[in-house]
Amino acid sequence: MHLSPLPESLVIGINKSFAGTRLHGAMLDLDHLRTLIHIGQEKALGQEWLHREEQERLQTLHYEKRHLEWLGGRICAKQAALHYLHDNPSAPTALRAPQLQIKTAASGRPFLDISALPADLSIPHISISHSRRYAVAVAASTPCGIDIQVTSDALGRVQDRFCSQEEEGILGCDLKKMQLPDHLTLLWAAKEAVKKGAELTRMPGFLDLALTQIKDIPETEGRAYCLFTLDYQDSHRESGNPQLQFQVTVCLYQGYGIGLYVLPALPCPGVNHA
Repeated sequence: MHLSPLPESLVIGINKSFAGTRLHGAMLDLDHLRTLIHIGQEKALGQEWLHREEQERLQTLHYEKRHLEWLGGRICAKQAALHYLHDNPSAPTALRAPQLQIKTAASGRPFLDISALPADLSIPHISISHSRRYAVAVAASTPCGIDIQVTSDALGRVQDRFCSQEEEGILGCDLKKMQLPDHLTLLWAAKEAVKKGAELTRMPGFLDLALTQIKDIPETEGRAYCLFTLDYQDSHRESGNPQLQFQVTVCLYQGYGIGLYVLPALPCPGVNHA
């Protein structure tokens, strides 16, 4: 099984924006995984990557797309988590993927259950995403959210559900070299990443998160990253409570937009985090 690291441009952005956070990521081509399944390698993959209960769960997923995405996402998350855990000198040297189990919280967020491992072992936060050809996942020392979204004209047809006129103006002004579908893909991925990673009492809607600033805009944007700042416009927020802001690293990669939100290990000056 050939897993790739996160795109280089995204890694550069992560290292610059979230330097104080321990983070590992992995990416998998689902077309390659589909081929392995079709030639009879699924059982071996399950034994190599999945906990016993996860192997049982996989067999209940009969819809091919869901089956493939679920398996690919967990393989990526296990790879990222293993790299994270092996950074810890107290981690068992023989730790393997089937010893890790990924469960789903009531909120829908995945989490890592490694109850059979030493109690003093730092357990990473994880996030998983998939879109058409790719699955991606991250494991981090603080709450995180990752999203991958294929660039599609379909986003333009539902633009009013997640992109305000003010946000469209910011995207068009700051990202002049990109086409509109790419603008919207990055915005969608950024908002999804925050929705997955921010620990809020209420799950924000797309229009509750407002793009207010874009930084680190490169001269050549086809494969490079930039940093989005999103304000949380919560109508239920009590008077006097500070406005919440989230910084998301985004990049374009082979026709996909990827967004990564990580709660910084140390608060950024002038920015409040959930």
